[in-house]
Amino acid sequence: MRGTLLSLAALSLCGIVYGQRSGLGQACDQANNHYDANTWALISNCDYQTYCADNGTCASRGCRKDIYPFGYNDVPFNELPPMCPQGQFCPDESDRCMDQVPVGGTCQKDRDDECQPPPDFKQWAGYLNVNGSICLNYTCYWANVSVGQTCVNDNTRYTAYQDNGNAYAFIVSRDNCANGLYCDAPTLQCIRQNEVGAACTAHKECISYNCESNGKCGRAADEPIHPPAYSYVLVGLGIVILIVGVMVSLWLFHRKSRKENQIRLEQYYNEQVAYRQSIMTMSNAKNSLLSLPANTRPEVAKQSLLNEDSYAYTSNLDPNGPLPPNMRRDSSAAWSEADSEVLLVDHMNKDGHPHAQSRG
Repeated sequence: MRGTLLSLAALSLCGIVYGQRSGLGQACDQANNHYDANTWALISNCDYQTYCADNGTCASRGCRKDIYPFGYNDVPFNELPPMCPQGQFCPDESDRCMDQVPVGGTCQKDRDDECQPPPDFKQWAGYLNVNGSICLNYTCYWANVSVGQTCVNDNTRYTAYQDNGNAYAFIVSRDNCANGLYCDAPTLQCIRQNEVGAACTAHKECISYNCESNGKCGRAADEPIHPPAYSYVLVGLGIVILIVGVMVSLWLFHRKSRKENQIRLEQYYNEQVAYRQSIMTMSNAKNSLLSLPANTRPEVAKQSLLNEDSYAYTSNLDPNGPLPPNMRRDSSAAWSEADSEVLLVDHMNKDGHPHAQSRG
């Protein structure tokens, strides 16, 4: 708990210091230059675009070590400080480019790029050094020590924070052993790194530089994942099944849609034919009524209409000929009574007279 409070206090102090940093041309003191205990970043009185010059004022930086340096969000890329050419480096102060330091010379914390590389640097270059050179304990070395030889070890403590805000420390151990080796702390001799699955106590002991929580070397963080061959087969089958399923579903859907549309069209045409026949029936009925004697009773007139030979409904009726009044041909599809508004004559009453049944 006390450590957490101290860490929070340190962060608050850093925020205050950052808020009081001087800008271009303002006063500063080089004696205040120091490395942050948690991140090992250089802290000064000046802001991120200036450095504390020898005259005690903040001056514009003369170089940069990163392609996109921190603190230049609003500055165009072509206006950034220049990067140093090969054979030189930009120090943490970023005041000017300087020549690389030979082996045994002084370098800044973990600045491997400040050291001169060996002549055969391609043989010793690795992801834990820069061109085969490494800065350990503020001194330049070449990372070319072989198995069993004496090595130099440099342990650096960093502070990190969990998701809940709790701080914890982790140590990064670096050495000047060649690639595939690590410096054993008790003996200070280079030992071969362990393969994946072997027991380990630190990241540097694994050739993958990944010692998992179970005490065994795990895969490297940048190692690609190679799925088994059967997974490709399953994915291919899944894609084929999906495509076939979509095509079959669309076919079934369109078939159902076409069938429903066909039913609607047949119902429409049949109803139009029925309407036309109804009109013709009424016209013929009018002519028949007008041809009857003036004193004809209504019952006789009605019976005469139903006895017309042209509209007699028998089993021998020509299916292609005219239909009785208000009758329709059956559709090849299912007929929906709710969709019809035509009055259909379905059968005769017991007394021999037809009756109309309403649909709809």
